[in-house]
Amino acid sequence: MLEITRLPNKGRAYVATTDIPQDTLLCISEPLATTVSQEWTPETCMWCFHFSYPKKQKVKAVTEDQCKQWNISMRYFKDFLFCSDRCKQLCINSFDHHWNTLLGIYYRIELEFLHENNSLTIKKDSVPSIDKSIDIKDDHALSTWLNHAWDCITKDVDLYKELDEVDKPMLRLIATCLVKQLQDSAQFESLFDIQDNELTYFRQLYQNHQLPIVQDNKEAYLSILPQSLVDVMALYCTFIRACRYKNNRIPTLPHVHHTIFRSIYFRERANSFGLWENGEQEEITDDLELLGYGIYPSAVYFNHSCDPNVLKKRDGRTFKFISKRYIRKGEEACISYGQVDDTVENRRSRLWEHYHFICQCSRCLKEQ
Repeated sequence: MLEITRLPNKGRAYVATTDIPQDTLLCISEPLATTVSQEWTPETCMWCFHFSYPKKQKVKAVTEDQCKQWNISMRYFKDFLFCSDRCKQLCINSFDHHWNTLLGIYYRIELEFLHENNSLTIKKDSVPSIDKSIDIKDDHALSTWLNHAWDCITKDVDLYKELDEVDKPMLRLIATCLVKQLQDSAQFESLFDIQDNELTYFRQLYQNHQLPIVQDNKEAYLSILPQSLVDVMALYCTFIRACRYKNNRIPTLPHVHHTIFRSIYFRERANSFGLWENGEQEEITDDLELLGYGIYPSAVYFNHSCDPNVLKKRDGRTFKFISKRYIRKGEEACISYGQVDDTVENRRSRLWEHYHFICQCSRCLKEQ
């Protein structure tokens, strides 16, 4: 019913290959990886995202025997919970014999956050005087410059940021992707079908068209780079320090190069799907909680429209995409990225902030 087609000014998109009646199931999408929002970890099932607020979920991810074997406290896993033994077993099965590796990385992340929450790298604002520069519109030149910057700044893993509640779920999501790479490399490779937003992100933050060329000068790079990107580099350093924490009993990952970390991080940006509390209405409303988010490779080809013809429904950890109305052959299949009950100015502002594009759907063009 749908095929992936490249559309002008939009990139890849789902387009109907035949006339599609209303209420037709178009796609069922499974996640590569998911993560629970830090705010709702005790009340949200790690597998199906069942929400039990104000009560905590009952089934613990880690047993006391496992903690004794690793010689660590259960308190590090107190918020990793499932709604049932069935969900726990489904989660374990999905990682096969790498389940303990995932738990080990989760523990290491918890420990690192406890150790470094008072640490911060102070960035100097003075920009060095440099003659040579590159044009940031040149994709290849900008990619090369960023690779050199990451090499120089992160090689000693000594960069720190003030950690907040969104950083821990992000690192868990990245860890989950990396463990998936060990467990199912083919499934992990589907990640690379998703658009990488690193260059777009940098161009949004960096105000000049010319970017100075520096030679392995960490302070110079730090003075040039926008603080938000330095924070991403610091988050990578946090992750590497967690993986390297010396405890031979606790499983860890092999060396994670910054290129693979960035590949996940900047594909998650603007491409992940929020896992919202299921309400009585089909649409997301202000009174619902964001329980977590996930990477759904097969769903990223549903572009946004403020007048969508496809409805996205969460069923546990999967998403079902259903036609809201009759869709003609050749018509693009679109969903809405969040609420659309607002003015065109506010809708476009929110979409630009979160998804890095100015909406040009038929409704926006009509209302502008």
